[in-house]
Amino acid sequence: MGDWKLPWTGACLCGQVKVQVAQAPVFAAACHCRACQKLTGGAYSLSLMLPSEGLTVEGETEIGGLHNPVPEHHFCPSCKTWLFTRGIAGGQFVNLRPSLLDDGAWFVPHADTWTTERLPGVQSGAKVGYPEFPPPEDYGELMGVYAREGARPK
Repeated sequence: MGDWKLPWTGACLCGQVKVQVAQAPVFAAACHCRACQKLTGGAYSLSLMLPSEGLTVEGETEIGGLHNPVPEHHFCPSCKTWLFTRGIAGGQFVNLRPSLLDDGAWFVPHADTWTTERLPGVQSGAKVGYPEFPPPEDYGELMGVYAREGARPK
């Protein structure tokens, strides 16, 4: 299963908001939906799904994106970096943007989501893909495979 080499630290672009990850991720994905394309200004958003209690945040954040009550997209109020999303699976999980990590070079998404909206020619390196989000009944198996085979820090 490999060592996750926790804790991990990271920060937004300006350093005003810092994060620490103390628990191993349970899943990793690249979302290709139009909303994520617009939020990132790129082809997709990357997410490390963590148990909610596994992420500590130092510094104030603001809610951005669509300003929905769930999910909540948290941004740095200064540099506007998209940091993480709360409210996943009833609040059990948080999706951290792995590009915030001081050492995120090891990250590889396990699944592509919203492939129906993927831009032509874009590949993330994920092993599996879903036309939208995986159905709830698939997450147990996806998380098990990720626990065994997911990319780890070197």
